[in-house]
Amino acid sequence: MAVISKLYTKILAALLAWLGFSGTVVSCNGIGGYGGDEYGVPSATFKVRGVVVSEKDDTPIQGISVSFSEKRKYYDSSEEYYNKIYSTLTSKSGNFNISRSSFPDKKLYYVELTDIDGDENGLFTYKIVEADFRNVTFTGGSGNWNEGQAEIDLGTIKLTPDENISE
Repeated sequence: MAVISKLYTKILAALLAWLGFSGTVVSCNGIGGYGGDEYGVPSATFKVRGVVVSEKDDTPIQGISVSFSEKRKYYDSSEEYYNKIYSTLTSKSGNFNISRSSFPDKKLYYVELTDIDGDENGLFTYKIVEADFRNVTFTGGSGNWNEGQAEIDLGTIKLTPDENISE
């Protein structure tokens, strides 16, 4: 039985050597100048900021829901929907900062603005604004898996008051 096992081991070793495998294990430590093993996938941080004001009188609007979204299609049709990734609220001065970490694919994201507090700060219509990351440059990356961050300032976004909304 031991003879068969040794023969099998020699045949397997010869086959692996013939295919280009050797007994030496090579890790990422010595390939391409990387400092060590890295796990996961490349990532980057996408940041969007802006100020939300009333179109009527340019006053800042507090409490508007700001969502970082992607446009997707339903698997069984060509109909599209917005997939909310992360949401925050505007501050008292109407400012928002929103970010997400993801694979560093430069693409078009969307910022959805929704009045969720009823008539507390006035009633405003829903709005979608594009955040175009297709031509951005990432900064501050590590040079390995972390590509760094890209930031877009949407400036002042004006929401239209909606007197037709009733509670």
